[in-house]
Amino acid sequence: MNNEIKQNMSNGLKVISVKFAPWDNEYYFLSKDKEGNEIDIKVKDKVLVETAVGSDVAIVVKIKEKEEDNKDAEQNVKKPQHTNSRGEVLDIKPIIRLASEKDLEVLKKNNLNNSKILRESRRMVKKYELNMKLTDLHVSYDGVMLVIAFIADGRVDFRELVKTLSKKYRKKIRLYQLGVRDEAKIFGDIGDCGQILCCKRFLSRLESITTGFARDQQVSHRGLDKLSGVCGRLKCCLAYEESTYKEKLVGLPQLGDTIKTKEGSGYVMDINPLKRKVKIRIKEDNSVVEIQY
Repeated sequence: MNNEIKQNMSNGLKVISVKFAPWDNEYYFLSKDKEGNEIDIKVKDKVLVETAVGSDVAIVVKIKEKEEDNKDAEQNVKKPQHTNSRGEVLDIKPIIRLASEKDLEVLKKNNLNNSKILRESRRMVKKYELNMKLTDLHVSYDGVMLVIAFIADGRVDFRELVKTLSKKYRKKIRLYQLGVRDEAKIFGDIGDCGQILCCKRFLSRLESITTGFARDQQVSHRGLDKLSGVCGRLKCCLAYEESTYKEKLVGLPQLGDTIKTKEGSGYVMDINPLKRKVKIRIKEDNSVVEIQY
């Protein structure tokens, strides 16, 4: 866990986690103002904060009051707002204040032309023949920063694009790369189960899903079309029961293994991890026997 977060929490201070846009990283601030006055902050409140590049309005997504609640803070901090030029973490700063209606109006006004800016920026992407898809953008509260989210398979040299956008809109430009799974998480959709996507509803962090999960759960035969979500990647729900299957698979043979039984030698043709049963096809007469482990 980040030592600065630990220190502040041990002093009885609340550390809040905020986002400036739904697709952005989480950043950490103290739940007090610059004068040291503790502010009553709740999740989904909007706060005005000072960052390394200016002031902006952010939404509170988490409140850390206990050290054990903050066990994933270190993993979530990816180059926080408060870093120096060498990437070293500086003190977690207090907020300015809870965002007022006037603050929200200023932010709304700054972002009124986002659709137009996004269309024009996409035309520039085509002009420079860049292999990237622009998905959303955010203009900061002070109007200084323009952050554009994009999706790309790999690295993209967008230096000329940034220069053009900066000159055209007279703002600092930051391009923020998303994965295809992030796009589904932001915009949402309906899954095969008929529910709103899990990543949209409640998953705060997207885990790495591998084909091994499908293999452990004996569903790999269904094919990638059935196992993939709307994002085109393996479904997040494959991770929900993976730990149980891993535990149940301990001590069981693998598909294709040769096993000696009372009926003779055969190979493993099917495994039921939950019931801990294995079906063996006997080589001698091609019969099938089931063994309980």
